[in-house]
Amino acid sequence: MEMNTWMEDAALNEWNYSFKEADGTVWTINLEPWYESMDGPWEAKLVSDKKSFGLCFPGRYVGDGDLDRLKEDAIRRTAALFPGVAFPQNSLTSRHMIRYIADEAHFKEVIERASKVKRSLWIGTADIKDLYVEERPFLGILADLIKGGKEVRLIHAKEPGPNFREDFDRYPVLFTGLERVLCPRVHFKMMIFDYSMAYIGSANLTGAGIGMKSARTRNFEAGIITDDPELVEAATSQFDSVWAGFKCKDCGRKSFCGDPIINR
Repeated sequence: MEMNTWMEDAALNEWNYSFKEADGTVWTINLEPWYESMDGPWEAKLVSDKKSFGLCFPGRYVGDGDLDRLKEDAIRRTAALFPGVAFPQNSLTSRHMIRYIADEAHFKEVIERASKVKRSLWIGTADIKDLYVEERPFLGILADLIKGGKEVRLIHAKEPGPNFREDFDRYPVLFTGLERVLCPRVHFKMMIFDYSMAYIGSANLTGAGIGMKSARTRNFEAGIITDDPELVEAATSQFDSVWAGFKCKDCGRKSFCGDPIINR
């Protein structure tokens, strides 16, 4: 069976991929932005001459750079719905990255990536200290992101020490722009970059955990960096459930919480 490739409709800013079932029904995978004049967010649906329904994915597809990933995910999801159709194998090969990182690799893979986000950075950490990037506080990088219109969210379990607070005061934009939640039960360590990539591991937001300390003195850390949509969505959902206070109602540690998300 001859298969079509992705076809662009420049006038509508859409992408379409057509295929045929054994009974002759022709289906089209249709990708389109929510607004014709924008690069995204993108959504996908399956359309035939008889019916139409949406394709749901765990990942979020926002800009033009996410379009290739959406195309591959749409093909894989459709192949699962139509096992009798021979989709091209190269379209079914996952290019999602899951990379194990250890020790000092955290600095390059996590901290450097955090400084380059285009839309948002979510940080979850148990301990938090005055982390430096070369000669500059990491707080300065967060301040630059906020000034550039990026969303920065921070969940931490402990109040930071005096050095952190002193550097915090150097960047007034952090007072109004940094979105922060304190939760003493948080022990996860994660960063979510642009809703499309995540770090999940053992490293706290400290110099010994994720910064540039000597190899002889820094912690032994391990984690993964991934753009797998299911893992990113799982991390995003856990972060969001704490952030929104969904865990507060039944929490048994309220007496230890100095800054409750929800006061009830």
